[in-house]
Amino acid sequence: MPKSIIVIGTLDTKGQEIAFVRDLIAKRRHQPVVIDSGIQGEPAIQPAISRHEVAAAAETSIEAILAAGDKNHAISAMARGVASIADRLHAEGKLDAVIALGGVQGTVIGTAAMRALPVGVPKVMVSTVANGQATFGPFVGTKDITIMHSVADILGLNIITRQILAEAAGAVVGMTELALGPQTADRPTVAVTMAGVTTSCVMRARELFEDWGYEVIAFHCNGIGAKAMEELADAGQLQGILDLSPHDIGGYLRGGLMQSSPDRLEAVSRRGLPIVFVPGGIDFILYGPLQSITPTMLERKYVVHNPIHTHVRANQAEMTDAGRFVAERLSQTTGPATVMIPQRGFSQLNIEGGPLFDPQADQGFIEGLMAASAGKLSIAELDLHINEPAFAEAVATELRSLMET
Repeated sequence: MPKSIIVIGTLDTKGQEIAFVRDLIAKRRHQPVVIDSGIQGEPAIQPAISRHEVAAAAETSIEAILAAGDKNHAISAMARGVASIADRLHAEGKLDAVIALGGVQGTVIGTAAMRALPVGVPKVMVSTVANGQATFGPFVGTKDITIMHSVADILGLNIITRQILAEAAGAVVGMTELALGPQTADRPTVAVTMAGVTTSCVMRARELFEDWGYEVIAFHCNGIGAKAMEELADAGQLQGILDLSPHDIGGYLRGGLMQSSPDRLEAVSRRGLPIVFVPGGIDFILYGPLQSITPTMLERKYVVHNPIHTHVRANQAEMTDAGRFVAERLSQTTGPATVMIPQRGFSQLNIEGGPLFDPQADQGFIEGLMAASAGKLSIAELDLHINEPAFAEAVATELRSLMET
């Protein structure tokens, strides 16, 4: 069955390239729908949805955008417009996938449309800035966007751009043809945060939940993972959370590489979702390569995790701040919440005899937690390490009890 694939680009500067992608999609017997996001020169090809319609969807006009004489204003307006149109087309069942191509401006606009769509809708962005020299996390957000490096600038068709654009067209067509469609859970869903240093615990907990008839979704502690998890919580798609690896909270408080947003845990508390919180991975700060770290920080215990990441031990004061942060949020929850502390260490390397073992610093988390919670939180301290099977079994059992009460 033919699928409707939206193709987004500035037709005043990328018309030839958009036409190339459009025609490849049509050859695969799908329906390309071209959206023009340009604002200045005349479009090189006729779009299905004009730039004027895009501007109108942003509650403005091309004339008003041009009169403002502000490029950032223009990009923001067209980004809002394509996002609104993409959302509407999807709601009407007229959008099965989206592909866009461009430089920084085109990437901002194209990915705005993609982020307006739910997970599961194929999304491909061919971008000149999709490389290690640029930060493109904000383009992706919490959605399943595939960003493909254009290698050459997108200016005409040549031996490089033809190949890259053909691969991109093939990618979005393949994704569309293999898309499973909207997924609905046929059993209660539990979210778990995880990290490499807590994987053993997460794996054992997952086994138990699946045996009990729950669907388990794991989210990495990279900050975006927790944000995606909490968006699902806010949307009512989760029945419980095992926040077992909140490393991103420590990253936020201490300026590490993987940081949560300031509103971490607020959605969970607002929704009153059953939660068991464990300070897994909150005991170290993730920095970049060893040579990038200040000498002062390297006076602490640290481990070179890989060539681009270094784990630096969090001190007692930082752990106290983390405990306070957690307590201030979870003590406001309208639902059941338990904080469970593995007294023998919060992560793989934080274990007796390990390079990041520091029970005195860990005690800071407990002190900050108890001081800020003022008796409003249920707190359990277990004489176990986080990665011991018995600890995984204890936290899983507790969350099951909270959900089933």
